[in-house]
Amino acid sequence: MPVQGMRRLGREALVSEALTHLAANPQASMIELSQSIGVGRTTLYRHFGDREALVGAAALLGARRFGEAVMKARPGEGTGLAALERICAELFTLPDVLTLLFADNPIITDESFAEAAAESRSGAESSTCAESADAESSTCAESADAEDDPLEAVIAKGQADGSIDEGVPIGWAAAFVYLTIGSGHLYSVSVGVDDPTARAQSLELTIRAVRKTLASPGG
Repeated sequence: MPVQGMRRLGREALVSEALTHLAANPQASMIELSQSIGVGRTTLYRHFGDREALVGAAALLGARRFGEAVMKARPGEGTGLAALERICAELFTLPDVLTLLFADNPIITDESFAEAAAESRSGAESSTCAESADAESSTCAESADAEDDPLEAVIAKGQADGSIDEGVPIGWAAAFVYLTIGSGHLYSVSVGVDDPTARAQSLELTIRAVRKTLASPGG
């Protein structure tokens, strides 16, 4: 019999809830997380074994959501600069993910993204490329590269179509976009992440900074 008032959640729901509560308190213990989520402490230990495994699962989920947001922004449509602006907008809909990514001691790390990319690449290879007998191997490789570093792929596209200054190194531009998104998010957190007006202003300033810095001089 479950304890009265306790919730009954599966593993995926527990990870999602943990991500949300870790964003509010990155140092939360298993006891604090179980109380915040509304489940018994033994439930978390049964599913994850220890705090490190639960935090790792939340970090992987955050990395997946980041990648999904980038793809939702339709990076292949329109100009590269327009795609970057859509990516900024989509990522701003994930405040918990951005908080865990840009914290002083981030929970979502390069390792999280590498694991998420490996999962995505494995899935793509076993479905799209494997099912298409006539698919060119180069197409699959390009898809994998885009998943590994989607911002760089979009910036390269923008330089090819003339919307992004080709004199700016791609790696520098990707780092600039990434850090500008983080700066905009952290500013909105400082003034109230739940304030839609402040959030919208932060997004507008983020997009303006990306456009002003990276737009092609002749664009």
